[in-house]
Formats: sequence, C-alpha cells, structure tokens
Amino acid sequence: MTARRLPAVLTALGLCLAGTAQAQELVVGWAETNDTLNPVTTGKRNVGPILSNIFDTLVWISPDFEVEPLLATSWTVSDEGLTYVFQLRQDVTFHDGTRFDAAAVVANIDYITGEDTQSKISLGLLGPCGHAEATGDFEVTFTCDEIYAPLLAQMGEPYLGMQSPAAIEEYGPELGQNPVGTGPFKFVSWTPSQSIVLEKNPDYNWMAASLGHEGPAAIDRITFQIVPNPQSRVQQFQSGQSQVMQQTPGLYWKSLTATGRYTELPVEISGLGIFAPINASLFPTDDILVRKAIMYAVDQTALIQLAEAGVYPPSYTPLSVGMLGHDEDAAGKYPYDPEKAMSLLEEAGWTREGEIWEKDGQPLTVKITAISGKAHYMAQAQAIQGFLSEIGFDAQFEALNAPAWLDLNIDGGSTLTPSQYIGVDPDALHFWFLPDQYFNWSHWSDDALTDLIYQGRSELDPAKREAIYQQVQDILLDNAVILPIRQNLDLTLADKSVTGITWSGGGFQYFGAAAIAE
Repeated sequence: MTARRLPAVLTALGLCLAGTAQAQELVVGWAETNDTLNPVTTGKRNVGPILSNIFDTLVWISPDFEVEPLLATSWTVSDEGLTYVFQLRQDVTFHDGTRFDAAAVVANIDYITGEDTQSKISLGLLGPCGHAEATGDFEVTFTCDEIYAPLLAQMGEPYLGMQSPAAIEEYGPELGQNPVGTGPFKFVSWTPSQSIVLEKNPDYNWMAASLGHEGPAAIDRITFQIVPNPQSRVQQFQSGQSQVMQQTPGLYWKSLTATGRYTELPVEISGLGIFAPINASLFPTDDILVRKAIMYAVDQTALIQLAEAGVYPPSYTPLSVGMLGHDEDAAGKYPYDPEKAMSLLEEAGWTREGEIWEKDGQPLTVKITAISGKAHYMAQAQAIQGFLSEIGFDAQFEALNAPAWLDLNIDGGSTLTPSQYIGVDPDALHFWFLPDQYFNWSHWSDDALTDLIYQGRSELDPAKREAIYQQVQDILLDNAVILPIRQNLDLTLADKSVTGITWSGGGFQYFGAAAIAE
C-alpha cells in the first residue's frame, strides 16, 4: 500500500517545492542619493533609471532612438506638425488600481504644466506642446503652439512617466515619497540616503516589443542600495552584497573587467556627453582667442587617462556619438596643440616674462570649479587645471557644494566647470545655448545660432534636421563656448547570474526584462 502511494507523494512534494521557489531578489549598488521619486519635480539624471522601472511612458525609446509603442499603441501627427493623436492601451491599471486612460494622461499633463507644480525636466520636454485633451476614452490629443519635432522621442524619457491621478490628488507635495505608476515594479519603501525598495507588479504585461519579454518581471524585488562612496560600492559588489553596480570608477572598471567574472554594461548616456561650458562673459574668456587657446591646450585623451584611468572614449563635439546631428568631421577642429594655444594668446595681446601670461597688468587667471564629492568631475577639473597651468595660465580650482556651485555658474562667476546633460534629441542644446536659459553657463548667445536651433526644433525632415544641427555645432566650436571632454557612459557591472539588463534611449537602466539564474 505504501509503495503504491509513493509516486503520488513524490508528485505532491515536487509540486510543493515548485510552488515555493525562492524569490528572485536583486540588490543594485547605486551611486547617488535622490531628491524625489516624482518624475515631474526631480532635477537629477540618476533618478531617471529608478523612475523608468516604476513608471511607463507613452512610448519606449530604444538605445538607438527608435520610437516604439508602450502605453500608447499608435499615434498620428498632423500634416502641419501641430497635433499628435495617441491611441492608448485599454488593459492597463496603475499600481493603486486606478484605470489608465485618456483622462489620466490629461491629468498628468495638467499637473506637469500647473503653476504650483514647479516642474523641472518634464516641462521642458513637452516644449510648446503642453496642452492635452481626451478625445475619446482611450484617445488623447496633444496640441502644440508651434511645430516641435523633438516631442515624440522626448515622450519616452522617464521624466514624462505617467502617474496615478488618484495619487497626484491624494499625496500632493508628498507625491515624491509615494510614487504610483504602471511600470513593471511597484514602490515599497524609500529610506533617504540608504535604499529604495521596489517589488514586482504581478499584473504587468505590456513591455515594449523590442525587449522580447512577456508578462510580469522575473525579479520579485529590487533594492537600490545607495552607496555614494565609490570604494565602498566596489567592496559591496565584490563581496556579493550586491549583484549589480552602477557608476563603476574607471580604475576599478579596468581591474574588475579583466577578471572575466562579471558582465560589462557600459550604458550609453546620450546628449551632450561630459563637457565644460566656457564663460564668454567673464574676463579673460570674454576674448574668443583666449577661449580658443583653452580648446587647443586640453588633451582629452590624456585628461581621461589622468582623471579616470583612460576607460572612456574622448569627445570632441557638442553632441554625443549616435545622436542625430553628431558631426564626426567637426571633431578635428581643435587638435591638442599647446604651441598653437600660446600663439593665440600672443595674438590677443598677452605677454609672458615669468610663469604666468599678463595683459595690461592683469594675470591670465581662470577659475575652474567642480561639485565637491563628485570624484570624476573634480578629477577632470584638476586635469584641465594642469593643462592650462602648463602653458602659463593662472588656473585656479575650487570644489563647491552643489547649491554654491549652481549659484556661481548661474551668476557667471566660474570660467568653466565639468558637467553633463542628457537628451534623446539634439534640441537638448537649446537648454545651454539659447538666451536666458537656466543652463546658459557660457553666458553667450548668437542670433544666427538661435535661429538655427529654432529651425531644428520645427523641421520634421530628419535629414534636414541633421544638417541644421551640424551647423549649430560648427558655430559652438568656432566660438569656443563648449569644451567637449568625453562620452558619457555609466559603467555598470553585473554578476554573471544576472541577465537581461537593458536601458532605454538616453541611458536609463531597466530591469523589467532582467532575471537571476537559479
């Protein structure tokens, strides 16, 4: 009797074991603290990847900038380019059970454009297209005040992630501590400066087709362990306390990848790369010849070797490689040539009898700044200081806390400072080079440049747009108001057991299609 029952017992035992399979829990060593988890009010790039796992956007942008359906199934653009009509999925609910529909999209746009919201990145991404109307239960129409070619691609950035209208209403100013989206993961908790915890959305079944994943995420729980100290983040990863590490320091990237034990994920962050705006309103860089001297004096390849172990590709143009309008031919405008730099200073009336150039009794003093605590920016700034000092600049370096750094650059008190800016469209340049923009830290504008940027925004033909933005880059380089430094990569490492990590266009890590091998 016992023998006859044994197979049934084993079958039942097998079913029991299968039903209690160990949950997949992923720990990610995260490099930066967060200001908020509200997509509309954050101003930080590094919040974007976390948002992309909580919130869906109307469209998905692939790493090569292809626009795919996500919450929107299809869309049409009017012949004059002023109206975008989106057809929406009809099977989506927010994490709190609220239905996703056209009214929800309208509520999000009204929230973004509301005067009391204090929107940061998201409002700029909408451009002149900040009016949305529900023209059906699952149809929403955006109306633009003028043609805005970047709109469709920018709809895929996580800062335009759809939030539950009920949550917007309920949480008000506390929305950033209570994020509610439709994404593959739901918010669990946020312990400031320590961790953010997400759990799988079991109802999720609308991932972008190019990701090749159906149904909910395989990973049950993600903990973003916030470890700003690079060495501590590396130690955490090496000891197995985390299976993924972002922003791997260059020196460690070389040594860790050499072991062959980890999966290398150099996440490409599109936009303007890592660069330094050069202040054209401050003496002595109000003289174009001095600015050009700086461009010739800096060796990007050697700078990256000095500052970051040489692991990043250098950049010589304002737009990242792969961006629409990137012009490789413009990369040769300023080869490293310290002799040329010094001849330009002589041409500008500077003389050098001692170590420092002088003119009209004033030394050739420049102030190079960086955010304190941002090791890569500080190292880049100090490397630039070294190159300029070498040819006779009185190059001074100062590290500042973030608020002071922002204020100084906005007010025009810094000569140059390493920075970054992400974007999926070349119109990202307008934030830095149109008059009166928050980030116009070069404090320089030009009527011809302004006209071209507006032409680029309103031109729907990609080939014509590319030609326009190549002209834009030529003007910026010819006027030496931006010093390109390197391509912007988030050097992410993962344990070999973790597969399927990808990212959306712009460089936002996405774990919805990831899994951990048993």
